[in-house]
Amino acid sequence: RRPICNMLLRARAPRLLFRSFTASPPKAAPTPIAPRLLPARRSLSSSAVQFEEQYAGGLQWLHWAMAAGFAVTLGTAKLSQWTTADTPWNGGRTKGQTKGYLMTIHKSTAVLLTAAIVPRVALKLLTRVPAALPGGRLEHLAADVSHGLLYGFMLWMPATGMAMGYFGGKGVPFFWQFTIPGKADKTKEDGAFAGKMFGWHTTAGSLLYYLIPIHVGGAMVHVLKGHAIFARITPGLNAEIGRAHV
Repeated sequence: RRPICNMLLRARAPRLLFRSFTASPPKAAPTPIAPRLLPARRSLSSSAVQFEEQYAGGLQWLHWAMAAGFAVTLGTAKLSQWTTADTPWNGGRTKGQTKGYLMTIHKSTAVLLTAAIVPRVALKLLTRVPAALPGGRLEHLAADVSHGLLYGFMLWMPATGMAMGYFGGKGVPFFWQFTIPGKADKTKEDGAFAGKMFGWHTTAGSLLYYLIPIHVGGAMVHVLKGHAIFARITPGLNAEIGRAHV
């Protein structure tokens, strides 16, 4: 029997060797694709949500630049209101000089904010916005309303401010470099309209002192929940590590 088995094995060996060379190699498992950061996808599970999405880089920079601009305009307006006497701390300026100095900074910064509106709105419309953070329907409604109001104020405040400067005839200064001219042939009606714009501008501005803290407070709520809220909107931060239990 052994000689017969040896003969059969020798006969089959070439065929087995041929098959081993010609057989297709086993298919390798597909390599997972790394998530994109601008904007990236988010992965979901039943126990946790890992946020990997970020706003576009341009929106991130504009968000913080305009936030700083809002802080300057609101701060200078409030300081001007609080200036009720001469200010020796401000280079010995009189009350009127200090108010004029503060309002020049206020109006000049407002010009920069006005110039940033168009690119910000364009980026908002042309880039993909990250998915909403997890939360109840009421939370999402409050977030949508607050963001809508902030965008409305971005348009309303410069519109009323520029109208006030133009129809009032004084124009709008820009950091002591030049002045955007006002209406040269100002009439009594123009002055009345400028006064109305001033009233609407100051009333809306007073509401911002409440709306902005609410906006910041909402962001803090997300932080307490463990959401990577600041990583989504801050340049240079990695949004892949934020994890929130739901």
